[in-house]
Amino acid sequence: MSRLGDMIKQERLRAGWSHKQLAKKSGVSEKFLVEVEAGTRIIADTQATRILKVLGKTSEFIADFEGKADGVPTPEPVRAAPRPAPAAKKPAAPAEPTDAWVNALGGLMRAVPVRDAAGRDVDSRILPVQSGRIEGVVAEKVFYLVAPDDSMMGYRIRKGDRVLILPATVLVDNAVLLFQSEGLYYLRKVKIQDGGRVLLQWYDYEPHSEVVPAKQLTLVGRARRVEFEI
Repeated sequence: MSRLGDMIKQERLRAGWSHKQLAKKSGVSEKFLVEVEAGTRIIADTQATRILKVLGKTSEFIADFEGKADGVPTPEPVRAAPRPAPAAKKPAAPAEPTDAWVNALGGLMRAVPVRDAAGRDVDSRILPVQSGRIEGVVAEKVFYLVAPDDSMMGYRIRKGDRVLILPATVLVDNAVLLFQSEGLYYLRKVKIQDGGRVLLQWYDYEPHSEVVPAKQLTLVGRARRVEFEI
């Protein structure tokens, strides 16, 4: 095991997180993290710094970490008088990072809300941020939708999949767009037609479509990508 991999493993265990939890919060694969801890995979300084920040290490710790060639901070000097042993405490349950804590990292990452069809926040996912933007749009306006049913199964979106939604103000031809009606979200593939009309398409076990006036639609955003659990 490398000294860097050993450090990440120690901090992960101290936080009480599994490989899967830390990998998910750091934006790396679980296999990559296991190999780093085992010393069989080389990790870039930027990746190591991000992982340490997710583990809650302070800026002073990281600065000391980055200043060493082997990525291991200098041990604290031996103090003249030993510290009294702290009173025994019950181990505290590891705290999940809050949205405010993650957002404080600014240009590194942001907790993006995951919403159900009624627009209620049910979870969050951490995504990298560049200059305050995710996928080129303002980070605060991005969210995930939990697909409420299999109505878009023919377009590879199944019930329970998480669909990344980017804000949109105009209809996009041949795109999968998110609309809202009576307080509920729904996804449809769009084909723009003449006369201010729009063909909405969905596909569960067979294709369906309907033509509606564009002015009757309440557009929310555009589906960017789909994520699902294996």
